[in-house]
Amino acid sequence: MTPALLDDLVRDAASEVLAVRGLDPAALPIDAGIERPRNPAHGEFATSVALRTAGPAGVLARDLAGWLADALVRRPEVADAEVAGPGFLNLRMTADGRGALVAQMLAAGEDYGLERAAAVEDAADLLMRNAPAGLVGAVGVDAARYGLVRGRAVDDRRTVDNPFFLVRYAHARAAALLRNAVDLGVDVGTDLRPLTHPREGELICAIGHFPAVVASGEPHRVARHLEALACAFFDVHDTCPALPMGDADVTDLHRARLALLIAARRVLANGLGLLGVSAPERI
Repeated sequence: MTPALLDDLVRDAASEVLAVRGLDPAALPIDAGIERPRNPAHGEFATSVALRTAGPAGVLARDLAGWLADALVRRPEVADAEVAGPGFLNLRMTADGRGALVAQMLAAGEDYGLERAAAVEDAADLLMRNAPAGLVGAVGVDAARYGLVRGRAVDDRRTVDNPFFLVRYAHARAAALLRNAVDLGVDVGTDLRPLTHPREGELICAIGHFPAVVASGEPHRVARHLEALACAFFDVHDTCPALPMGDADVTDLHRARLALLIAARRVLANGLGLLGVSAPERI
């Protein structure tokens, strides 16, 4: 489930809660304020809709958040909804919800996340036109562009020694696994419910948030999001193999992970393309 569709689901549930309690659904804001918690341990998604609706609706924010949490956990896409702070809700998705996100992303095709990409491309090009003299000659076009658009990291969740290499290597590694899958005759899964591992969930969240990051129009946010996605990709790579080991049989889990692998590679390619940086098939 993408943040856009989750926004619709949360607003729909909130509208029902208000109506059932005799409150005016017009108090709802135009969006549910779906974000990604800074601490992944707090959930996969967060919403501020109860906090922003409570005042106009004439109720306490934590009360509204609790009513909304009860309504959301009855939806097949939501596994858990927890009230936090003055009225935020932290959400965790079910296997159905996670699988729907990957399926929607794959259905979007090669242009996933690029609907509002012009601002990122223009900003990246402007930074490159103002690059310090000699930078391109010293490090190459790709490394120069990536370094310029990324800027200085002030809010990274984890330290990355060489983020430029990390993101491009993640793409190359994903491409290599897809080539191996073709050689082994592993088909892409359509039943994505087996994707239940927490690290798979983290990667799915990073994939789902890509369009919102692009919509910000800020190339440094795109670069750092790609780094977080690359880290999540390698976490999955190391613990949740997409291909069978040795003579093991191919399972539905392998097929589902292959679909996730395709989704991750596409986001990495699209993100690097927005920044004007090449996405190598081999490194």
